[in-house]
Amino acid sequence: MNYKDNGIGIPVHDKPKIFDPFFTTKRDQGGSGLGMNIVYNLVTGKLDGNITIENKQDNGVYFLITIPEAL
Repeated sequence: MNYKDNGIGIPVHDKPKIFDPFFTTKRDQGGSGLGMNIVYNLVTGKLDGNITIENKQDNGVYFLITIPEAL
């Protein structure tokens, strides 16, 4: 599955932390920092898959989600 948006992207220095629990750039606006960590845990844990991120700052973000085929 591919997900792409045309937003502002993710700053390069934040990319390595994007899936970390409680990481957020919006803490002062009520962000908990759990959203991408939950996605990561669901994809890698429950679905036994993988999620990777490509990012071009100021040109959106692209996630590639792969999960094994059902038996």
